[in-house]
Order: sequence, then C-alpha cells, then structure tokens
Amino acid sequence: MRRTVIAAASAALVAALAAGALHVRRDQEWSHGGDKVKVTVETELATEATFPDVTSRLGVPAGEATAVPAAGQSVVVRVTWSGATGGGRFQLVALDGRMTPPRVLAADSGHVSDGTTGSNWASAYDVLPDHYDWLADVAPENHTDTYGLNSMPTAAVGAPATPTGTATAWFHQPGDNPLPFQDPAQVVIALIKVDKSGDVRWAKRVAGQPPASSKK
Repeated sequence: MRRTVIAAASAALVAALAAGALHVRRDQEWSHGGDKVKVTVETELATEATFPDVTSRLGVPAGEATAVPAAGQSVVVRVTWSGATGGGRFQLVALDGRMTPPRVLAADSGHVSDGTTGSNWASAYDVLPDHYDWLADVAPENHTDTYGLNSMPTAAVGAPATPTGTATAWFHQPGDNPLPFQDPAQVVIALIKVDKSGDVRWAKRVAGQPPASSKK
C-alpha cells in the first residue's frame, strides 16, 4: 500500500513538472517564437485609381486584385519571409497604429505564389489579446453589441508558412468616412503563425509602430 502511494505521488510530481515545463516553453514561444523568422515588409497606400499600379508593383499579376470601391483608400502590403519552420500557415493582419490600441482593418484579399488567397478570421485567434496588448482590438467583446451581434471585420489574409515565401494582401478601414492614412508607417502589420491544427503559436509585429502605451 505504501509503495502504491509513493508511486502515485511520484507520478503526480512528474506530471506537474512536465506541465510546468510545457507552460514555460509555451510562454517563451508566445514571446520569441517568431524571432528567427526574417521578414521584410513593403506597405503602400492606394486610391481606387492607383490600386492596379500599386498591387502590380507589389507582386500581384495584372487583373488579379480588386479594390473595394466604397473604401476610398486601400492599404497594400507585401511581406517576404525566410527561416520559417514547422509548416502551418501565416496570417497577415493590418491595424491602425494611430489608435490605442491599434484598430484592426478589414482584409479584402491577397496573392501568394500559388495564386489568389482570400480573407479569413477564426475563433482560435481570439487568444491573441491575452498575449499581445497591441492586438487587444481583436478581442470579440470589442466588436459585440448589446444584442450579441459581432461586427468584427474579416481581418486576416492567409499564406502557407513555407520556409521562404512572399504574400501580398490588401486592406481597408471599416466604417463610414474613416480618416485616411497619410503615411504607410501609420499602419501596423502583424505576422501570425498558425499551426497545422489551427492553433495560434505566436504573433510578430513586422511593420509600423503602435502607440507608446502598447508594451508587448
């Protein structure tokens, strides 16, 4: 009986230590998971008239990009990366860095090496504000009214997380009569890693500067 109790206690201790080690590793991944991925970003602002030229310049074949006419201004982003591991997918998200916290933009569409990619958003991404205060605006409660209706824009454009790759995406500000951006640096660009199971592994701010109060 005594040996059984000791064995059970030992097993519980081992399980607790393993769980603690996993928690530490996960915290490190949230903080530094994207450190070895080298990223370059080109961001341009486009009107409906200049949109075809801007998207072409940033790698989209002619005729494969369509702006949202009512948006007035589009934010076009090309992200190039190297050093990615583990497969899965990257999600590109753009935010208004003039706001505190930065306000998420609506994703329209995108283009990757194997063709056009669409916009998306999954409930699995709702964990992001728990780890990055500059992504606080994507929390569901910020977009849910008193009737429980959610107005969160479809905010991400996906691309395969190949070891090296390029993706171009375009976004616009949601809502009526938004204040146009004057400088691409006002737009914060996030690169989010999602594993093959659909779980977020980490996020990395790759362009733009959020307000000084955003710390993570």
